[in-house]
Amino acid sequence: MKPARKMIHVFFASAALTVSPGVSAQTAPAAVTAAAEAPAPLPGGVSPASAVLPTTKELLEKYQSASGGKEVWSSFQTRFMKGLYQTEDASGFAGIEILSKAPNKVFTKITFANGIIIREVCDGKSAWVEDFRGGMHELTGAALESRIRHASFNDRADGLLMAISGHVLGIEKVGARSAYTLEFSPEKRLTSKMYFDVDTGLMIREDDVIHRDDGDYKVQTLLDDYRLVDGAYFPFRIKHTEKGNVFTVKVTQIKHNVPVEETVFLKPESAKK
Repeated sequence: MKPARKMIHVFFASAALTVSPGVSAQTAPAAVTAAAEAPAPLPGGVSPASAVLPTTKELLEKYQSASGGKEVWSSFQTRFMKGLYQTEDASGFAGIEILSKAPNKVFTKITFANGIIIREVCDGKSAWVEDFRGGMHELTGAALESRIRHASFNDRADGLLMAISGHVLGIEKVGARSAYTLEFSPEKRLTSKMYFDVDTGLMIREDDVIHRDDGDYKVQTLLDDYRLVDGAYFPFRIKHTEKGNVFTVKVTQIKHNVPVEETVFLKPESAKK
């Protein structure tokens, strides 16, 4: 139960997604299936040896172009993502499906091997977990702030608008890769860092720190294995760390503009009135 309550940010997340109850894994278009089987070649970029750091504007423009461009991203209104959730010690596995809808609604379904199903929902204003017994647990505080922030369907476009006020700190290592580090504060109590691969221009790490009276609430996401789907690049491997909880999601399917019923984002009857 504990890991499931911290899971929503992973898909933008990107992230972020949205699923119609009738959508099946077998209905994925050929382009999506092919993307899941073999990574598409990544766009090229500047050399890590470059001595001059890019400006914030140059860095964000390169990222926007490398990830598919504004026109492609603006054509998406809903997104269905399916994958495999795995705990850091590989002791736990679960299937995960995420359905998101513009502007800021996300429905996540986690199915464990023993048949237990847990749902997590963000309707843009509040977020909650529905446990397998039918109980409803509202998220509050920093956890809620994090969910709402990353429930934005147009998180890439919104992120670029907020990040334009930031500044490039330099080049850091993210695993074996060199990355430009961009720091900015989209909100008064929030500090964010984006790490862009020097070669490809794609974002390979994102750190958020929510500053609260009871201490900092830290969220880190590592993005890897980018593949081309419907004209845009998506990470197919995502490692997420939040308040000491670490898990990895391996994406197996992405599908855009699927029908989504508003009812999937309604609070259950067990919610407090």
